[in-house]
Amino acid sequence: DRMPGLSNTNPDGGWSGFFVDFCRAGAAAIFKNPDAVLVGDYWLDALEGRTIDVLHAGSTWTFERDVGQNLDFPAVYLYDGQGFISYAHLGAKTLEDAKTLSGVQVCAIETTSTALTNLLDFMARNRVDWTVVPIQTMDGMWAAFFGGRCQMVVHDRTALVAVHAGRLEGSKDFVVFPEVISKEPLSPAVRGDDPRWRDFVAWTVLATVAAEELGVTRANVDDMKANAKDPEVRRLLGGEPGIGRGFGLDDEWAYRVIKAVGNYGEIFDRNVGEGSPFKMSRGLNRLWRDGGLLYPPPIR
Repeated sequence: DRMPGLSNTNPDGGWSGFFVDFCRAGAAAIFKNPDAVLVGDYWLDALEGRTIDVLHAGSTWTFERDVGQNLDFPAVYLYDGQGFISYAHLGAKTLEDAKTLSGVQVCAIETTSTALTNLLDFMARNRVDWTVVPIQTMDGMWAAFFGGRCQMVVHDRTALVAVHAGRLEGSKDFVVFPEVISKEPLSPAVRGDDPRWRDFVAWTVLATVAAEELGVTRANVDDMKANAKDPEVRRLLGGEPGIGRGFGLDDEWAYRVIKAVGNYGEIFDRNVGEGSPFKMSRGLNRLWRDGGLLYPPPIR
């Protein structure tokens, strides 16, 4: 499913977005080619069916998925929460306002996300008089919303903000409520039967976070690789031997990741942050030193 800023097609037919960049990062590390990626409408069942080996598609790390299925969630790369977009004519500007509305129809995807469960939990806790409209796909959900079948949608708030700013061009006919009703730690997903692969996917994400913390960018990575004196920078970029050994890769795999997509801050900014049309605040997705939750383990 296409999500502006996260995974979407370009006018030239190529794909771009936050999740796409992390897919390209893995391809750069392994194949030395960031374009060696497989794109399409895949979900967690494609992992279990062994059609793919890693999924970058905004899957929420939940207890049931982690414990009840043969899946692992290597590293959270987007701390999100589910929120609502509403038609402005309803008069609600916040979720507190919307709780007073009666008879509102709310669309939620029932097959590929945690949205339906979160919505039902919220309605039960707050005793709101809404009608749930379960939808099978994201495209179907937006078709139902814009077609008037429902007046509100519940979904990951990052995606809602991106749709409002992108597809809807900031239209005042729609409102994205500021509140969220859940915690949605979004992570790549892999099968749970290959710990070394799981570690590689985790460290592909963590390498971008470490690069931001260490001041390594797409623009300066070559200079840092050649001239950095900081031992951790040298280890990250392959200047000290050993960083690739555990994965069966050469020591420059993380260098290729940063060269291809940049550090975490660059990836966020380019796709959904201040450098994008969506202008989203990083919020919890800041580095720990800036008040966020992103914290790379030591590279040693």
